[in-house]
Amino acid sequence: MNRQLLAAFLRASVTSTALITAGHAYGQSGQAAPEGTTSAGSEQRPAARQARTASESGSLDDIVVTARRVGENQQTVPVAVTALSSALLQERQVSQVTDLARTAPSLSIGTGGTGPSTIVYLAIRGQAQNSPNSFSDAAVGIYIDGVYVARPIVGNLGFLDPGSAEVLRGPQGTLFGRNTTGGALNLTSAQPTDTLSGYVKAGYGDYDAVNIEGVLNAPLSDEVAVRFAGRYDRHDGYFPNPALGYANGGVKGEYYGRGSLKWESKALPITLNLIGDYMHYRDTGNATAVAAINPTGPLASFYGISQGVRSGAIPGDTPIPLSPTFSVPASTFTNFSQGPIGPVTQYLNPEFATDAQKATLLAKNWKYNFGAPSTGERRIDELGNFNEAWSATANLAIDLDAVTIKSITGYRWSNTSSNLDLTGTNTGVGAFISQYRQHQFSEELQISGDVGKLQYILGGIYFRESGTELSDSAIFYNTPVATGGDHTLGDFESTSKGLFAQVNYNFTDELRVTGGIRYTWDTRYINRRGTTPRLSATPNCQAGPNAGLPVPAGGCQNPETARFSYPAWTAGVDYKVSPDIFIYAKTSGASNSGGFNSRPVPPPYSSSFKPEDVRDIEAGFKGEFMNRRIRTNLAFFHAWQSNVQRIINTTFVDSGGATRLTQFVSNAGKARTYGVEFEGTVLPWEGMDLSGSFAYLHASYVKGSRFETQLVSGSAVQVDRSGEPITQAPKWTANLSATQTIMMDSGKLKLHADYAYVSSRYFDYFTTGDPAAQAAVAIANEASRIRGYGLVNAQVSYTFNQPQLELAFWMKNVTDQPYFTNVFNSYTGLGATVQFQGMPRTFGGSVSFSF
Repeated sequence: MNRQLLAAFLRASVTSTALITAGHAYGQSGQAAPEGTTSAGSEQRPAARQARTASESGSLDDIVVTARRVGENQQTVPVAVTALSSALLQERQVSQVTDLARTAPSLSIGTGGTGPSTIVYLAIRGQAQNSPNSFSDAAVGIYIDGVYVARPIVGNLGFLDPGSAEVLRGPQGTLFGRNTTGGALNLTSAQPTDTLSGYVKAGYGDYDAVNIEGVLNAPLSDEVAVRFAGRYDRHDGYFPNPALGYANGGVKGEYYGRGSLKWESKALPITLNLIGDYMHYRDTGNATAVAAINPTGPLASFYGISQGVRSGAIPGDTPIPLSPTFSVPASTFTNFSQGPIGPVTQYLNPEFATDAQKATLLAKNWKYNFGAPSTGERRIDELGNFNEAWSATANLAIDLDAVTIKSITGYRWSNTSSNLDLTGTNTGVGAFISQYRQHQFSEELQISGDVGKLQYILGGIYFRESGTELSDSAIFYNTPVATGGDHTLGDFESTSKGLFAQVNYNFTDELRVTGGIRYTWDTRYINRRGTTPRLSATPNCQAGPNAGLPVPAGGCQNPETARFSYPAWTAGVDYKVSPDIFIYAKTSGASNSGGFNSRPVPPPYSSSFKPEDVRDIEAGFKGEFMNRRIRTNLAFFHAWQSNVQRIINTTFVDSGGATRLTQFVSNAGKARTYGVEFEGTVLPWEGMDLSGSFAYLHASYVKGSRFETQLVSGSAVQVDRSGEPITQAPKWTANLSATQTIMMDSGKLKLHADYAYVSSRYFDYFTTGDPAAQAAVAIANEASRIRGYGLVNAQVSYTFNQPQLELAFWMKNVTDQPYFTNVFNSYTGLGATVQFQGMPRTFGGSVSFSF
């Protein structure tokens, strides 16, 4: 027992210390930052570099953000932005990108789903791309040390020795470029300093979680310093899976390292930052919770036959008609179901079962799942996600007093794979494996400066990426109707070039106007090389001039190229009513790039999709009161989208009669969103920091803007889908955090708790033109709605003055709240809808030493 307590104590320190010590060793002293704008190349530190939080300093310090690509005071920047220092990231247990959803209004994040566990589905103010892949882009851009991360497939990054995190809300296309129609996440890593310092940290928690982390900062001369950070992490699976014999959601091992070098010349006005990192990650697969089973769908039908044969209720030689003229013995379905004898509803998750169904459930609680492919292919059947990635970044700043020149050069490489049982029922309905390989290069040049009352920033960017995406599926395997699956394979290449300029003009010390414009030229290339059925000795081409024909000697080839060009712009005015009150109004426009679909696209949909365009207006108020002990920020927004990009998951019957699974992007009419956001911080008494935010969002399609042609009984029917809810658009998001700091002679004690709430939101919705299918579609739609939930987290830490030792105990999801993060809906296709479980309650402790 003592050994277990010691282990738990060691784990809990992991989450808290690294970030606290990073803030302690490398942050500023907590003095207020100078107000106003700094040049792009200056070393004014962004929000996150402050060593002390407000609960320690006793007043609200200025927060410097780079929301407009230069350092500015958050309270006088005309942008809705949430900024978190390294100390705040630690305090609120923000250890990866998904945790940011607990800190900012209007931000909702989905994870996993049919993609790898490292993917993030980001949505801000209802702007989302609900399944970005290699050929389609997210509506919220992720930037790390100024470099755009093109593929959200590797977006759920862990925070190792962070510098800052900023959540920018609303279109950011002028300064951040394409694919920021919803907003941007602007993340930075801690930079080397001129002090020999660092920390080591070790932690242990439940689920046998182990975390080891360390940072070393060393000056090599009075001009050069280096910094190294590394982390190892592992834990057992959170979600028991009796069908597999091991739990899903476990991390077999995560290895993450980063090295950086900073050269700040004394003789020349040059600052150079070089950063390189490497990550290797492997886990035990995504958990799937069955939300609904179609009693007349293929899953239930084939399951009934299989169970009947296995139990002896159906003789094996009973003929099962597959067509009016062809039948097969019932015994050919025997191996379709692999689990115990019982109704198909025994696989339902308890959160979705009726009282009558709960009596026969296999799951003991909401964490259980039963997805277990048995295709005979090890790479599909052994569930797990894998990700390997590395990057190199060079930030060069040349400060010529009135003019600053900045170069941001980045290269990223990634290799990711994931597999999944599509219905979570331990049956032969469907499973797949996908592999994503990508590399990218980007170069951005910025020139900024002041001319009298005018501040400007202008520049250009070149971006290029290429890679391959592969997906192999197995549908209705272990049955006589097995199709052999699809081998979907596509090569892609994308280039983007952009020029931008933005100016601020100060009419007076209080009144300022802003104007900016950007123009982007995109070229996208795809070559579809997929085949079907993939297990056939003589497969056919999926697409192109040889679609439906045997694979030719040179392989299947279907190259296509598309070019898009579009502007982004912003215009605004802001006014400083008093030293503590700031108001602004602005309007912006931005676009999400168009592209191609690599997977099969059934008629009447198109194999390509157009850019999505967004225009918005925003007005805001930022104020501080009571001698900087109260801070309140308000934003009101209204946005209009056209050519909305939406993912469609579906099955279809091809011309050969085979049932095929696919996923593709389609433009879906026009949408309108509006709402309000509030963020506030109060220091009610010594050592106490109360912070919170909430947002209200109304999102809907424009009436009559989304019509779709559907085939109903062989006839084309026009269906109005503009009455559907916008996916990933929760009406309410809110969070509240409280931190009490108690200073003692030997050190400081911190008590922290936070609560985050997101209301219900749909991840899929469909309107059918077939009256006979309306009841089933209604059930599928409801099963595709993730219910609202609230999560509570807590942390207690004590930091000694000498030695600089910190002990911490933490707990996430304190109430063990059941919740779900994503949806795969195939209720009217394969016969089931599944949702994906979020993390259960976890707890642990850590110990860290800094120097």
